[in-house]
Amino acid sequence: MAFVNISLLLGGLLTAIPVVLHLVMRQQPKRLTFPAMRFLRQRRETNRRKLQLKHWLLLALRCGAIVLLALAFARPSVLSAAVGQWVLILVVGVGVLIAGSLTTVSIVQHKGKVLIGSLAAVTLATLIAFSSMIIGLVKQSSGVLLGDEQAPVAAVMIFDTSPHMEYRFQNQTRTEIAQSMGNWLISQFPPDSEVAVMDSRQSPAVFAVDLASARKAIDRLQTTEVSDSLPSVAARGLNLLESSDKKRKEIYFFTDLVESAWQDRTGTVAKLLEEHSDVLVYVVDVGALEPINVGLGPLELSAETVAKSSELRVRTRVQSVGAASTQVVQLLVEDFDPTLPIVIDGKTKLPEARPRGKEEVAVATGESQRVEFRLQGLDPGVHHGVVRLSGDDGLDADNVRHFAIEVKEAWPMLVVAPENATSSLFVEAIAPFEFEQTGQARFACTVVSQSSLANRDLDSYTGVCLLDPEPIPSVVWEQLGKYVRAGGAMAVFLGNNAQATASFNEPAAQQLLGGRLARVWRSADRSLFLAPERYDHPVMAPFRDRPTSVPWDASPVFKHWVLDPLNEDAGVILAYSNGKPAVVERSVDRGRVITVTTTVSDSLRPPDHSAWNELPTSDQSWPYVVLANELMLHLTDSSGVRLNYAVGEPAVLPNDSRIYPDRYQLFTPSEQPQEARAQDGEVVVRFTEHAGAYRLKGVKDGPIVRGFAVNLKAEATSLARLTSDELDSRLGKGRYQLARDKDEIELEVGEARVGREFYSHLLVLLVMVLGIEHLMANRFYRKQND
Repeated sequence: MAFVNISLLLGGLLTAIPVVLHLVMRQQPKRLTFPAMRFLRQRRETNRRKLQLKHWLLLALRCGAIVLLALAFARPSVLSAAVGQWVLILVVGVGVLIAGSLTTVSIVQHKGKVLIGSLAAVTLATLIAFSSMIIGLVKQSSGVLLGDEQAPVAAVMIFDTSPHMEYRFQNQTRTEIAQSMGNWLISQFPPDSEVAVMDSRQSPAVFAVDLASARKAIDRLQTTEVSDSLPSVAARGLNLLESSDKKRKEIYFFTDLVESAWQDRTGTVAKLLEEHSDVLVYVVDVGALEPINVGLGPLELSAETVAKSSELRVRTRVQSVGAASTQVVQLLVEDFDPTLPIVIDGKTKLPEARPRGKEEVAVATGESQRVEFRLQGLDPGVHHGVVRLSGDDGLDADNVRHFAIEVKEAWPMLVVAPENATSSLFVEAIAPFEFEQTGQARFACTVVSQSSLANRDLDSYTGVCLLDPEPIPSVVWEQLGKYVRAGGAMAVFLGNNAQATASFNEPAAQQLLGGRLARVWRSADRSLFLAPERYDHPVMAPFRDRPTSVPWDASPVFKHWVLDPLNEDAGVILAYSNGKPAVVERSVDRGRVITVTTTVSDSLRPPDHSAWNELPTSDQSWPYVVLANELMLHLTDSSGVRLNYAVGEPAVLPNDSRIYPDRYQLFTPSEQPQEARAQDGEVVVRFTEHAGAYRLKGVKDGPIVRGFAVNLKAEATSLARLTSDELDSRLGKGRYQLARDKDEIELEVGEARVGREFYSHLLVLLVMVLGIEHLMANRFYRKQND
């Protein structure tokens, strides 16, 4: 509790006046002589007691009136949040007075000991409770400075600068409104105040040099696409306030109360605010209560790397909030030009983006509609594109989504098979003849016999596939090992020609294979088949959505090799129904090796005792075709090359030194070109703070252009607001004051700084006490005069 005029509390000493007057002006009893003295003496004793009680009661009322008058002029105030507690204390205090009065009356009138004892016990208990509550509340409020509205403050002003704050309503963005209120609030701060301006960036908290510097910091606020949560920013702000020597400390949130900006699963800020009870918290709500907006959801690409002439599908959803709408969605894709981008006269020239599709979509309020575009016929190279909503609405940030794809010529694959193995079933699965004729095949397969493998230049191939290989000389294993370590890829399909001998189990072979060949597992019936247990590997991605509907049991496996033991760095992608490994992956330096423990090169003859499986020959062989393609895509790392990221994520592109340069020019969406270098076979771009196209340009036997795209996270443009209960869970119930305009801010800040005054309440109570005293005095003295 604090007092505006604490010196006026000395007026409480004036309570001595009615005491003195009471002692001086009290009437002396008149002496009368009556015959029946016994009855008169009893009557006199009764009258004396009543007179004494009335005198004490009048004395108490007059003293109380003076105390109330002194308190009213002193203008006591308490924390707004503690008003309820003070009211409860007042109720308990009244209870103490009532209990004390009843106890006094019972003593004066010589009531029974039991009654007097009970009333005394109640009075003592309520007095102890009253004292404890007063002491506890004073301690709780001891760190908060009240009463002097012009005392300097240490204030932290936190501005939400996430993309959703750019929502425009009544020709103002939420950021502009927050800046206006922030500048006005700074003008209300007392001189010599310390102010820190913080936004959604992950930056350190510091106090501005002066209030003018704080205003400039507010004026310079810009949207931050990589946003930290407001609770995290507040934690840094509280640490800064703790270092200030100012007695009054305040923290302000300028926010539209969008849920995504208040992520705090651990409740850290609520705990910190509970510990820093001397910090006053204000939430300034600048959000639109009923926003109206249409935006695009995240993009879905059928692939990020596609073969020339193959089809690419681009999907998204148009989402509407607040009102139904009809929107036109456009797809634009840049032409590939190896000479661009380039800086001319200080400006970056980019490839031209051409329209590739347009859809008109009607969306109901609160619903979404799916949009799909199909692309084909793009030239080889990296292409950047956008999906865009035509027209304007409240929030522009979610009207554009960026993407990047790489179109490649068919990947050259060397397929090696001995004379007694059939390669056509495998080649037709990954590069169908009709796709080769139309240019849609993703792989260009070169089939050679195993005897010619030693004379091949392996570096000209993306991957090497060994189908049911015969024993391989050590020198050839070493040649394959050198190729893989340099970044090559190899798949080995073990079959009838393999042997658990020195050729496959020698050190040069074991440095590549997934494990040691132990024996052949045989199944006499059709009970053995591929049985995936997990679908988290990229190879198994196409089967995730239908794990129970894939007819693996329709393609039985009759024989497979058992690898025992597996090499320590090998991982199982797929197993058989007997639990034994079917597909094993192993990384070898910069390359990758996949070992399949059954062959896919059996002939098309009906199954007999010599057949290893029916994977490629079953009537339902589509799982094999999908699996073979996914294995080759993963093997060549084409399925693992990621070209699309969210803001803030480090972008990583593989950089094979045989194909790509070690140094690039990096063109970002908003800055001048900078240098990027490859290290350990990768180009890492750690700072992706802006949505848009990122381009890498280098030279390696001619110009090479690569790139990737960055998009805002979906929640960054969400306009879903927090409920009051959710805000309570973030900051603590009753721990903050909420305001929407300047008048509310002024009221809340004024009450919090000065506190909630009891001046009017004390005056009302004073009038009541004086009225009671007047009535009792008139009644008492009139009877005496009579």
